[in-house]
Order: sequence, then C-alpha cells, then structure tokens
Amino acid sequence: MLRTNTCGELNRSDINEIVTLTGWVSKVRNLGSLVFVDLRDRYGITQIKISPELYDKVQLKNEYCIKVRGTVARREEANPNLPTGEIEVLADSIDIFAGADLTPFIIADKTDALEDTRLRWRYLDLRRPILQKNMMIRHQILKSTRDYLENLNFLEIETPTLIKSTPEGARDYLVPSRTRPGNFYALPQSPQIFKQLLMIGGMDRYYQIARCYRDEDLRSDRQPEFTQIDCEMSFITRDDVLKVIEGLVDRIWKDVLGIDLEKFTAITYEDSVNKYGTDKPDMRFGMLLTDLTDILSKGSFEAFKGKVIRGIKVPGIAKEISRKAMDKDVELAKQFHIHGVSFFKFENGVISGSLGKFYTPEVLTELAEKEEMSEGDVLIFGADESEEKISFALGALRLEYARKLNLLDPDVFKPCFVVDWPLFGYVDGRLESLSNPFTRPKDEDLKYIDSDPSKIKSYSYDTVINGLELSSGALRIYDGRLQQKVFELLGLTDEDIKKRFGFFVSAFNYGTPPHGGFALGVERLAMLLCKTDNVRDVVAFPKNLQAVDVMCQAPSRVPDKDLDVVGIQIEEKYRKEE
Repeated sequence: MLRTNTCGELNRSDINEIVTLTGWVSKVRNLGSLVFVDLRDRYGITQIKISPELYDKVQLKNEYCIKVRGTVARREEANPNLPTGEIEVLADSIDIFAGADLTPFIIADKTDALEDTRLRWRYLDLRRPILQKNMMIRHQILKSTRDYLENLNFLEIETPTLIKSTPEGARDYLVPSRTRPGNFYALPQSPQIFKQLLMIGGMDRYYQIARCYRDEDLRSDRQPEFTQIDCEMSFITRDDVLKVIEGLVDRIWKDVLGIDLEKFTAITYEDSVNKYGTDKPDMRFGMLLTDLTDILSKGSFEAFKGKVIRGIKVPGIAKEISRKAMDKDVELAKQFHIHGVSFFKFENGVISGSLGKFYTPEVLTELAEKEEMSEGDVLIFGADESEEKISFALGALRLEYARKLNLLDPDVFKPCFVVDWPLFGYVDGRLESLSNPFTRPKDEDLKYIDSDPSKIKSYSYDTVINGLELSSGALRIYDGRLQQKVFELLGLTDEDIKKRFGFFVSAFNYGTPPHGGFALGVERLAMLLCKTDNVRDVVAFPKNLQAVDVMCQAPSRVPDKDLDVVGIQIEEKYRKEE
C-alpha cells in the first residue's frame, strides 16, 4: 500500500510514529510561519503541519490528491470534533499524485450547490463525508443481510436480467434483440417468476441482491433502477416468513445503528386504513382516526347524509390555526377526491365551528365527550361514500400536523407488518390484482371467488417503519387450477395466459411446493437509516426526477447504424435535437 494509515485512525497512542498518509487536500490554512492542511479520505481527516520551505515546493490547493510522510505529534490545541483531533502529522515529504481545478462547489457536508450541479459532478459529490457515510451504511445493510440469511441456509442465486416481458404493474424497460429482429427482452421489474420457479426446482431457501427496473414516474423515494433484497422460501407459513423479515431487519438495525428494534406489531390492512388513514402507518404518534358517523349523522347537514364520517383530533392548536391554514387543509383533502373537510374547535369548554348550526348542543356535547376534547383541541372531519377515500384524506392531514407539531422523531423507530390485504379491487369497473396475480388468497375467503372476488383477502404482508414501506411480500399460489382461475378473473384468455405465462403455468404440473417470500428495498432501508427523505442521497450514481443521468447524459441518441442492426427506425419527429 502507498499508505501506512488512513486519515481517520491516528490518535495519541501513535505519537512519535512515522506514518504515510494519502488523500485529498480538504483545506489549506497558510499562516506564513506555518501551513496547516486538512487531509481527507473516506475514513476521516488528519491535520498536516507543513513548514513554509516544504510548502513553497509543493504549493498545495484544495482537492489535490497527495501522499504525506511525517511524524505523529500532539496538537497544541485539540479539536474535540475529530477522532484524530488530538494529533497532527509533521510533514517530512509530500508527493502530488494529481492536481485539481477549482471545483464547481465546496466539497463539504454543507453546500449550497443545486442538486443537478452535484449530480453533474457526482464523483466530486461522493467525496463529501455525508455521502461517503451513506454509501458505507448501504454496504453494511448488504453485508448484514448476507451474514443473516446465509446463517439460515439461504442460497444466493442470480436470476436473469434479460427476460420475457410480463405485466407486473409498471412499464418495462425493453431491450431489442439483434439476433431476432423485431423481438425484445425486458429488464426485470422483480425476479418474481424466477424465484417461484426456483422453489419448484427444489432450491427451498433463495435470496438475491437483485437489480430491478421500472419505467414509471419518479418521486423523491423512487429511481428507475433500484436494488432489493429478494427472498423466497418453501414449506412455510406466513408467520415463518414474518419471523425471517423481523430477524433480518433487527440484524440490520443492530449492525448499522447499534440499537435493538422493539418487537414488530401486526395490523390488518383494514385497521391501518381506518385508524391511520394509510396502508403505511406511522406509529410514532397518536392522532388516530375515529368513526363519527353515529354522532354527526344526527344533524341536519345534508352533505353528510348516508356517508361515512371520520375525523382526527389535533391537540392544542385552536389558537394557532388560521383560516388560511384551514383552507390549505381543505385543498390537501380534495387531492383525495373528496369534497373537503370541516373543523370544530374546543375553547372555553364549548365546541364550535361553521357546521355547529346543523347540530343541537346535546349532539355537540356528545361529540366532545366521545373525542375526549380538551381546551384548545381541534377536530378535523369529513365525509364520503367511500370510507377509504375519506380515511386516506384524513391520513394525509394526520401526517401534515405531525410534521407541524414535530412528532416525527427520526431517532424513534416503530416497525409493523400490514397484513390481510385485499386480493382484488375494482378499477374503472374492472377487477384488478392489488399486488400481483401470483398472490395466494386466504383459505377462508375462497368461498367468495365466484360470487364476489372483491371480498377476498390475501396472504400478503408489507413491512413498514415510520410510515415508510420497506418490503412487500406474500404467500404464493401453488395450485395450478387456482392460478388459472385467478388469471381468468383478471380477464386473461387462455391465449393470453399461454402467451404471457405459458412457461410458468406449465411448471405447476410438476409438484409445486407451498412457498412465499418478500423483497426489501435497499434504497428505502438506507433512506431510513441515513435519515434522509431523498433516495438520491443513498445511490452512488442516481438519476434525477426526469430519469436522466446528468453526469454521463443518459439516455442519449445512438447512431442510425446501431439501430439498423436491431431493426429499429426512429420517427422523424424524434430526430430533432433536444
């Protein structure tokens, strides 16, 4: 090695040792009689003391890549903010590996550079200590995963990334075939079918650190290519799978943060929606939704007649909440396609609000008692024919007020499983799978398969911590006749099934074991552990919100001759310069 030590490990026990360090110049302080340089690598920072004579020979500037040889000495004034803050290195010699131009932004945790600027020079952005810490946390997640799963006899098996296009919810990224012009591979949205085939193949405990691709609109927590910890197990129950997930997540939290997670709770999808207003419940705070239908349907307000009425109580904000704030809440609720929400305040022992005139004092008193309203509390409520729509609207307001009241402590973690999801739902009058078509219906609900499939719940489960979905999974259908029935309910003809899933369906004829699995999102895990809400902070070379890699300018045009080889012609309107 060109170095004897890293820039983050020397301390007072190394005083008088002769060492060689390598790294980048983080800062130069030229005091005339002495020069101090902060030398940085991914392990930390060490202060280098340089004589004016030596400095005149090298003339170091920020981000020069250098090697320093010298003696470890005690610093006159220790820096308690650095692990190496008690020592410095008295430089005997300095070699410059490479100089550096003036960087387009400051290489430090705090920077005012726009994100696209940092992405344009991502290799410089990665020198920032906070991003290097994030990459190390991501590495630790994967290391802990492998250590844990391999101790449980899981095999790491790779599945193909050039596969047949099959419907999985999002659009596929397609890859043209040169050898079979006009035909395309798809990049996998997940290894779903292949991991089930591995179970049929007798590989009873599989895992993979899988790269996946989905051509969908991006958000702050989504990238077009992402990584998931993909697992599948045979001869198991749902509880068996949940124990593996809980054990794995516990291990990751212990290895990365050094803390023991509290025991996971399990909540049904129905309770999650009704109590938290979401299928991703944040359990760090209260303010649960309550059903007010029995009370507020007693009034004369016609808009509430025959509807589900729900509300949330926000404590102590009556004097602070303004008309402007209430109007913003109404607009937020309308994004969930409901009419809006209304407000009651509890002040001076009396409940009041714009809808108070539609209710008798007795009804309002009953409402205040049921909600256990105290001085300064505000009740936000609304109604809709769909209990899910009004619940999701109030769930969004619940989170909004949690942010305003500083209830979202990033150092508190509340894990849970959301179970018993509906198997099907109606979208524009058409029955659709709410997870994937391979999810197994609950045995006790199979009686509804011909009469009302929307009543069927499934053996599916999500892992949620602090309102962030970390994984989804399910027990799978292993009966070929049931799989055929589900495909038919989804409107697939025999020809559709054969064309899209023929190779998969035929495997059911050769002894399929009961099986199930899950996929944990690595980026989601890293975001939670790194305490960021931006997925690009935990990806080494991410795409921006337009799915563009601004560093290497991908996607980009390719020469016509390369397109001719794979039989693709570009329409004239797309040939114009972007």
